[in-house]
Amino acid sequence: FIFFHQNLMQAGPPVAGGRACSPRNAWGFALWRRSCGLPNVAGREAASGGSARRCQPRSIGLESSPGGMVPLAAHGRQLLSVAPMMDWTDVHYRQLARLISKHTWLWTEMVVDATVIHTDNLDKHLWFPPEQHPVVLQLGGSSPEKLAAAVKKVVPYGYDEINLNCGCPSDRVAGAGCFGAALMLQPELVAACMKAAGDAAAGTPVTIKCRLGVDAVDSYESLKRFVTVVSEGSSVKHFVVHARKCFLSGLNPHQNRTVPPLRYEWVYSLKRDFPHLMFSLNGGVQDAAEARAAVLYEGPWPSHAAPGPGSEVEASSVPGEDAADAHRFAASRDAADTNTLYVHSTSSASTADRQMPVPVVTGDRGDHACGLGPRSATRPVGEPIGLRGRIEGVMIGRAAYNNPWGVLADADVSLFGAEENAAESRRQVLERYCEYADAVMGRFGQKKDGSPDPGVRAMVKPLTNLFYGAPGSKRWKSEVDTVLKTDPASVREVVDRT
Repeated sequence: FIFFHQNLMQAGPPVAGGRACSPRNAWGFALWRRSCGLPNVAGREAASGGSARRCQPRSIGLESSPGGMVPLAAHGRQLLSVAPMMDWTDVHYRQLARLISKHTWLWTEMVVDATVIHTDNLDKHLWFPPEQHPVVLQLGGSSPEKLAAAVKKVVPYGYDEINLNCGCPSDRVAGAGCFGAALMLQPELVAACMKAAGDAAAGTPVTIKCRLGVDAVDSYESLKRFVTVVSEGSSVKHFVVHARKCFLSGLNPHQNRTVPPLRYEWVYSLKRDFPHLMFSLNGGVQDAAEARAAVLYEGPWPSHAAPGPGSEVEASSVPGEDAADAHRFAASRDAADTNTLYVHSTSSASTADRQMPVPVVTGDRGDHACGLGPRSATRPVGEPIGLRGRIEGVMIGRAAYNNPWGVLADADVSLFGAEENAAESRRQVLERYCEYADAVMGRFGQKKDGSPDPGVRAMVKPLTNLFYGAPGSKRWKSEVDTVLKTDPASVREVVDRT
């Protein structure tokens, strides 16, 4: 229903009222703040307390996930999601994130298909409490047969989507069975993998997470071919696109997240060229305020794009070819009036492809650095996005792990249109996380040394960033580390002693 109407309706005018500002990052791409109107939750609250909202999160249920599938339609659009991150987005981090935001989509770490097939303790890799819905499992693999076998074992756990990793440039992935971004060089193989996975998924949607390109295969036409081959050869309808290319050699994973320039225009152009598919944007977006603005951005578009109803793109001079131009903005009077800037990015694409209007905003970050957007004078607080916007949603990665409260605390209201956010304060989140942690202690058995699995240290790990930016945060983290060395019996003991 949502998908059908997204392609028939383009409700909502282009964002207006923005003004030019200085670049936020080295590549000269402005991200969006304030232009879309965001509700104001309370400002930063210190570790000593404070309130940012007013509701009671759902109670924690620890029954096993198999058989507890929640229909996908119950969750709606994937307006905001937390990216899959190896060693980070485990079940414990996801529980913390769910206590902060009730509606944000959560993704697992990548799980290799062979692990799912051969492990003796499948729950350790796939179990999650039912309140973590909506949640997406990301698989790694390149064999249609293996992926199909893995998906059959995954389905009973009730994940809302099953995703194939076609975007990770890490040598831990690309060099071990052609996983990750290397698969973009073989779109026919990806189509076969997703056909097999979709057939085995028993109705669970299968999706792709990918990059713009890999190594020298980095033109927009190559990206379009990848999307065409995969979507026509399988049931994939949703692509989550990290808006950078990647290099399989020469750059490490961190550099692949920062060195290649962001090209948001390519993601929006994919939606224009494939209106029957869904595309989510990943890369560079830092909080719920920017995510809302990115979702609501509906033009104007580059001169090579087919303008939408009522939109008009005027010719604009493109900065010179020197790469240093990527660090500079050229804002014309018309660009300021339409809340856009034309930004130059070095690319193998044509000159027209490099002319991209990007929404911009002004003002200092102030309290909004913690992700709590300002109240808008033009947009009602918490007005649902509904069917508006071209892209399906936005995915945020490390920012959501390093500052979970700042990124997620206002997401339910500002992005999903809820009446209220999920938690009143970080102390409330901390209390409820302790309830969860003490209940799942040792759920997966014992480690070789006889300690419970999961243990205290593993479950305390996600908490260490909860008070990011708050007075006393660093001191508290230091004290937590000291207590962990004394072999505490529970997470609650760690919290009580610190």
